[in-house]
Amino acid sequence: MSEITEGIIKKYQLDKKTWTHKGLHAVLHYFFPVGEEAVRPLFDFFGDTYECTIFFIHDNYMDWYWHTESMDRLRKKFVEKVNVNRDYLQKLLREWHRRIERFNEVMRKIDHIKLSELSNHQLLSWYDRWYKTYIAEYGIAIGIQDGFSMRAEVFLIPELKDILARKGRMTIDEDILLLLSPVKESFITQEIRDRIVIRIKQDLGKDITKDLQQHIQKYHWLQNNYARDVCLDEDFFSRQLEEIKNPQQEHNKINTESTNIKEKKKDLVRELRLDQKTKNLIKITETFAYMQDERKKYVLLATHYERMFIEEIGRRVGLNLGEMEYTHYYEMKNILLGNLSPANVRKAGKERQKFCCVIFDMKGYDVIKGKDAEKLFDGLFKSDSVDVQELKGIVASPGKVQGRVKIVRKTHDLINVKSGDIIVASMTRPEMIVAMKKAKAIVTDEGGVTSHAAVVSRELGIPCIIGTKIATKVFKDGDIVEVDAVKGIVRVVKKN
Repeated sequence: MSEITEGIIKKYQLDKKTWTHKGLHAVLHYFFPVGEEAVRPLFDFFGDTYECTIFFIHDNYMDWYWHTESMDRLRKKFVEKVNVNRDYLQKLLREWHRRIERFNEVMRKIDHIKLSELSNHQLLSWYDRWYKTYIAEYGIAIGIQDGFSMRAEVFLIPELKDILARKGRMTIDEDILLLLSPVKESFITQEIRDRIVIRIKQDLGKDITKDLQQHIQKYHWLQNNYARDVCLDEDFFSRQLEEIKNPQQEHNKINTESTNIKEKKKDLVRELRLDQKTKNLIKITETFAYMQDERKKYVLLATHYERMFIEEIGRRVGLNLGEMEYTHYYEMKNILLGNLSPANVRKAGKERQKFCCVIFDMKGYDVIKGKDAEKLFDGLFKSDSVDVQELKGIVASPGKVQGRVKIVRKTHDLINVKSGDIIVASMTRPEMIVAMKKAKAIVTDEGGVTSHAAVVSRELGIPCIIGTKIATKVFKDGDIVEVDAVKGIVRVVKKN
């Protein structure tokens, strides 16, 4: 290892920590604030935070590592606070809603500003204001939640299984799925519901021009991620309207399924006569499922505004969008004022795109690029492919199917997903929803009980197994696998 790499390992004691992994499509600029959000903003609210967060980006793919011991410590502290005072959960929710409104207010104001007409000072000032409200909102909506959701297999699910076994339940896995089911619709379902209403108006011969434009304004960000800002248009949503064959029937189905789940869950909780601490865990799960879905919405919106700012800053100094995507927020002032030359930014960006690493702690951050970042990753984090025929995970949505594997790492992989495929991914994200609708089943490496894959697979009614840890390393495109989302097992039927 190089002197720089060894210094970073020693500074953050990276070799003495254990990690929980996420992987997704991302570029540096759009993901950079996420590394910061779960450190200082969380500490200011909660009085405790992560020792550090670290992520690597190589060729527009991101490997993100949470410090596992910090996840467990923060989760335990939060649950204890809720057990002492049940209003503490609502306190978090109220504060988060307040921060969301502040973030919305800033974005509404930016919508009425022409960035190109601002002075350099004004442009930097607005980006600074936007950035700070973003990390303040997201900071308290991710750190504790991911420690709860992504670690459910070590504390929540075993506890529920034990309770259900002692109650003599014969359908433990089904009961757990029901107890952990969200009680609020995801924004994906909300968009479908809103679109169905427009289609019903259209079928009645009413003018839907205004409704469609409002729908575009409300949901243009649906297929954004940490790597791109798509800005869906009228053509996209018009095609989506045409795909609705029986709007009233689909509308009734959404209403019925939502009502049935809520009622069944209430009945089960009542029947089990759960103690207050267990009820608190279920309530935390419900609240975090809602917050996790909403926070994703704001992440997708955030990419849109980040793109607007860096595109304008790049225009002023002669850097294109792709080059600006491998800068980060704290470089904007020096770039815009000429303290960082376009040539140096361009050179650093090329190295960062090949391989870069960002580490945050309470004292600040480090950005490592090129060979040094790659050596750090290879030395401490890289895991090789695994040769096994069967693996286990957590059942997020029940069912049993066979199908052909399609590995999805980046957005451009989605176009190759065909009807009946089994999507295998590190985790799923909202921009995958069109492909997920084609899939027979979903299998993920990561993801918790309130993850996107867990929530959407239930809404789509397709089998899903999350938290396998190694599915993307075990399976290859074209493998035939059996997804047994009753026992939580995925097994190879035929290798490609």
